[in-house]
Amino acid sequence: MSKKRKKVNVNSYSSDSDEMIRMLKVLGLVVLALVLFYLVFAIANGEIKFGKDKYEKVPDEIQNVEILAGSTFNRQEESYYVLFYNFDNPNSIGYANAYDLYMNMGEDKMFLVDTNKGFNKNYLIDDKTKINISGIDTLKVVDGTLIRVEKGKGVSYKVGLEEINKTLFD
Repeated sequence: MSKKRKKVNVNSYSSDSDEMIRMLKVLGLVVLALVLFYLVFAIANGEIKFGKDKYEKVPDEIQNVEILAGSTFNRQEESYYVLFYNFDNPNSIGYANAYDLYMNMGEDKMFLVDTNKGFNKNYLIDDKTKINISGIDTLKVVDGTLIRVEKGKGVSYKVGLEEINKTLFD
């Protein structure tokens, strides 16, 4: 008897390299879709801008509000105040507020001296009865002192936040 063999038709429609190419194409399309998705949302949210620089140039300003105690009497203005206080003291907020309010009024100029800084500590004393505002060589103040300067000479001073507020706002 003769054995009939069945013909098995083995047709391979794809080879391993074809499947690898298809997989790389799909992966490439997914990556491309994610990049496009990111770009659309980044442009919509302003993360990516076209044309203008992201950072605007701010003109340089010289800060001349805070001064050293040694320059108390040699400012250009004819009359002004100098407020001496420790910027790091928890009570300093009252002095800072008094300064801000006074400057918003548009009156005479006021300068600030941080009594906690090394160069300014030479002018700081503890006894308010020994305050001296006659000149830079003899200048002695306590923390929380406001000096009125006219034509380069100290003409008056007040000590403490309450007295300073009365002088500036009454």
